Amino acid sequence: MDVVYLILIGVGVLSMVIALFIKAKPVGDFDTMLPTHRTTDKAELEKALQHMGRQIKQEKDWMQKQLDQSHEELLIEVKDLRQRLERLENVRGVQQIQQVRENVRHEAAIEKLDPKEEDVLVLRERYRRVFELQREGLSLDEIAKRLGAGRGEIDLIFALAAKNERGMADA
Repeated sequence: MDVVYLILIGVGVLSMVIALFIKAKPVGDFDTMLPTHRTTDKAELEKALQHMGRQIKQEKDWMQKQLDQSHEELLIEVKDLRQRLERLENVRGVQQIQQVRENVRHEAAIEKLDPKEEDVLVLRERYRRVFELQREGLSLDEIAKRLGAGRGEIDLIFALAAKNERGMADA
């Protein structure tokens, strides 16, 4: 912003110097008019400088106004983003608390069951997790690695599921 002011001032001074050199000194009888002619040139130059000064001030004020407005908009946006982040953190915290509660309830329900029912529930949970990971787009190898299972076990789960779906479609 300071560079613009310096350029404008430089152009103004340069134009004044050029105007002084372009004006030729009158010869002969016109020597009596020389003081008034120079006075007129000085008055015009002063008027031009004042006009340029006003323009520079107007541009400076406009730029400052734009800067202040941008600053205010950015502050509002930062405030909004902070609020959104807090809400997301709160939602994530609530979800984690609900997940812990659900796990505790699930573990308590498993403890009440006899060993056979417990095994069935554990297998269902494992199968549910396998299909959940498949929906997320993981490959069979990635699913096996995540669950700590062998690739053959994962293949078997999908083969049984496909066979079960075919059986349901025939019925």
